[in-house]
Amino acid sequence: MNGRVVLSCWIMGLILIPTAISQSFASQMEVFLLPVRDAADPIFTSVRFITLLYEPGSALAKVFNGTNERITFTLNSTTQGMKELQNTVNEAILKQKQSLIQLNNSKLEYTAQIRGDEDRAQISYKIKFAPHITNYVLPSNSTSNKALDLDWRSVVVQGPLTVTVPKYGEFDINYPIGPVKALYPEVAQKLESVEQSKKIFDTPLLDYEEIGFPMDRWHFLFDPTGSQASAAGAGYASEEGESKVVSVFSLGESSFREGTHAAKESSISTTVDGSKVNIKSSDPPPSAQIQISGFAQIKKISNAEIAYVSPTGPSGTTTATGGFPIQVLLILGGMMGAVAILVLIKARKP
Repeated sequence: MNGRVVLSCWIMGLILIPTAISQSFASQMEVFLLPVRDAADPIFTSVRFITLLYEPGSALAKVFNGTNERITFTLNSTTQGMKELQNTVNEAILKQKQSLIQLNNSKLEYTAQIRGDEDRAQISYKIKFAPHITNYVLPSNSTSNKALDLDWRSVVVQGPLTVTVPKYGEFDINYPIGPVKALYPEVAQKLESVEQSKKIFDTPLLDYEEIGFPMDRWHFLFDPTGSQASAAGAGYASEEGESKVVSVFSLGESSFREGTHAAKESSISTTVDGSKVNIKSSDPPPSAQIQISGFAQIKKISNAEIAYVSPTGPSGTTTATGGFPIQVLLILGGMMGAVAILVLIKARKP
């Protein structure tokens, strides 16, 4: 193999490796916020893997060995139980984040797979929750500049969430025990009767706490033309009254400034039916993207993170994370002062 071929393969490897790696990270939240509409359609994704290591020939081995079961279904706002699920999420956002955003017309795609061998079984989960949200624009005395509530993004939905699914009947989409209970009810009962394993299987899947990573540590990109957002098909469309520029905040890139993002893992050892079982749960590192129509800067007031948005970017704005020109900070500082009092008294009340 000559030098040119080796060099070409090496370059191609550098191109392909990041692509292969990125496929293993699920985007846990993505949204395009249009301040003039005060409405958006975020997509929240939950991914989890639970592995059970058991003794060959044990009771669990006899159940799971050779299994390859898959549960998948799609729900919408007319599905029995979805209205209650949506109300539960709204209440959790209000209670935990004191945010008045409202979810409606939600859709949910659920997939779970159980694969078993003689000494182990892996259960994988993927949930795509796509609500329509409103009321994220905060009161302001400015007609052109807007203040956006971002705290709702990191809600954790506690407790079981039961919906009615054809073939399976009542199904808990929030606790990992759901597919086990639907396919192997006797095993589910045994796993939930042991305190250690119950903690693993009763840990919410709709947990977006990691997306609450401080916004000033997210990677920032300013797109002055909106061309990148338009090309990405992210819902951006330059219509009358909307900004022609886009601010992009991304979470998931580990660096010295943004920090290192690791998988969330937990493991326990216990005994089920008289045999030792090791159970490990793993969620991928956080990954998210928030695109905002307009030039946005993040400001923290009390415990609230607010995006202050102007229709255009001041001249001299840098296009990526790092040093903003002093004139940009001064202009944004004036804009923030105009709405700060209103933000502090924004309807953060039950």
